[in-house]
Amino acid sequence: MSRFPGADRYERGFRANVGVSWTRYDPTGWSLGLTVGRIFREKDLGQFQASTGLSGQNSDWLAAVQLQLRNNLTLTNRSIFDNKFNFAKNETRLTWQTAKLGLGTSFIWMEAEPYENRPNDTSEWTFDAAYKLAPNWTGKLDWRYDFNAGEAAYAGVGLEYRSECVKIDLSLSRRFTSSGSLTPTTDFGLTVSLTGFGSGSSGRTSARRCQTYK
Repeated sequence: MSRFPGADRYERGFRANVGVSWTRYDPTGWSLGLTVGRIFREKDLGQFQASTGLSGQNSDWLAAVQLQLRNNLTLTNRSIFDNKFNFAKNETRLTWQTAKLGLGTSFIWMEAEPYENRPNDTSEWTFDAAYKLAPNWTGKLDWRYDFNAGEAAYAGVGLEYRSECVKIDLSLSRRFTSSGSLTPTTDFGLTVSLTGFGSGSSGRTSARRCQTYK
């Protein structure tokens, strides 16, 4: 398993990824899951920044708690912290999902990391929504508020078409706030992906086959 974003780098050294998970499934329909994990290395090769939680001979602790209720509500919390319970990152997310509508909101906190162009601690509130307009069409909305700046940081709307053969995403986004190297911008996006190959696609589409020709 690679922890780098690109294929041109790989993690060196002997290591063990250790984790434990516990889940309770209640007969009334709710469930509660707990997961804790850590990486133990033979030696520290200095491959990661401290803010990632992966640096050092032993990484920080990763802990996750998830509560799923019968009414389609899911509450999840993920944290990264050291042996002294000093938190580097924490995210609390609440989602509600039905056959047509999906809503989600998160509170995210991350400590400052100049290497990632984050000179100050980050505290943000996000909201996202998706609504199935038709069997192959989904409308999307997302928004982010920066508590440090005291204003909205990002807003976006999108429209997705998905079939067995292709996925097309149209998007319009506005980034409001600016940092040392970032100015407010408005972006239009168009992404086309082939989904008729392999088994990595997700989501349900109408029951039709991708037409092939010989």
